[in-house]
Amino acid sequence: MVNDFYLSGKGGTVGAAIRDSILGRVMKHGSFIISDISEDTGYSQTTVSKYVAELLKDGRITEIERISLHTKGRRTVRYGIAPDTYYFAGVDMRSFELSIGIIDFTGKPVRIWRDRSFRLRNTHDILDRVCEQICGFIDTLEGIDRKRIVAININIPGRINSNTGTSATTFNFEETSDVPLTDILSERLGMRVFIENDTKAMAYGEYMSGASRKYSNMLYVNIGWGLGLGIIIDGRLYYGKDGYSGEIGHVHSYDNNILCHCGKKGCVETEISMRAIHRKLVERIRHGETSILSAKVRDGEEITPEDITGAVEKEDALCIELVSQTGSMLGEFIAGLINIFNPEAIVIGGNLASVEACYFLQPIKTAIRKYALRLMCQNVPVTTSSTGSEAAVLGACLIARGKCFGKL
Repeated sequence: MVNDFYLSGKGGTVGAAIRDSILGRVMKHGSFIISDISEDTGYSQTTVSKYVAELLKDGRITEIERISLHTKGRRTVRYGIAPDTYYFAGVDMRSFELSIGIIDFTGKPVRIWRDRSFRLRNTHDILDRVCEQICGFIDTLEGIDRKRIVAININIPGRINSNTGTSATTFNFEETSDVPLTDILSERLGMRVFIENDTKAMAYGEYMSGASRKYSNMLYVNIGWGLGLGIIIDGRLYYGKDGYSGEIGHVHSYDNNILCHCGKKGCVETEISMRAIHRKLVERIRHGETSILSAKVRDGEEITPEDITGAVEKEDALCIELVSQTGSMLGEFIAGLINIFNPEAIVIGGNLASVEACYFLQPIKTAIRKYALRLMCQNVPVTTSSTGSEAAVLGACLIARGKCFGKL
């Protein structure tokens, strides 16, 4: 189905370039005019108009509106792709939540579903449950032909090689280690499947659909149960040699003798993450300090990231202290990233991004001003994600779309 867009009518190399530009424009901006494509490709507006007319005749694109670019003359036609031409699904798995969503071709969310009882474990049972819930989600979609769901992308924490479709950490079982995880999932789900690191998907989602789309060079810091970095360079995700870029949570930075879940000691993540806040919170409550979460700790109940951020909202002094301290430490680390990358913008996402700015974002900014070179940081906006809690699942959907059309 996707290839139909490229194969429609005649055109060869010229047609492919024009269609590729049209796709890129619609993905990023939602629509296009003839002069946009002419500017992108270098072909004359007459040549572009020929292929646009073919795509319009075949129903692959549609006229959206007529606009006046000048005070005189005919109005210019703005074109787009019918939203229901293709759909793309996305799944985001995190330690304490599973989200499944679907978007139309323009990137507009059609439906998002969440399971907050989900707990991510590296087991066959959890993989089975994820597959069952994806199938159940698709079965409940009304008015969408399953054949129009082109692909699905699944976000997985840890080291993911999206080119080979393999996970080096989660769901990398010994008995299936020779088979790409995407092949296993494609067979079980009956559709094309991609996998991606969760932070990269969040960064891409923010870049494509958030307020940060104006920045071509951006760093996205995901602070949840762990800590990760999504890197946008010249408008594209930076993957590195094997797709493992951005693992800042596992940079050795502390002589704290604390064992990280990666198996090494002293990783950044052992001090800057929700997992680290959880550890410190439990330790301090057990040493006699008080919090509105004290009873849950004493009773051995599960403490989730939402419990901690909720306690901050209720002005719990201990949780506020730990969150603000984490913000200061993260800001110091980001200052180093600014000195290395010289980005246009820094975006903070993840659980802590929802905390009131004075408790988390402001300590980050203060530390950046203290530790980064002034010339490097003075004009770099530091903001929280504009897509909020939907960043990861929307990013997953947009990754599926981007990979299908060769945009990643």
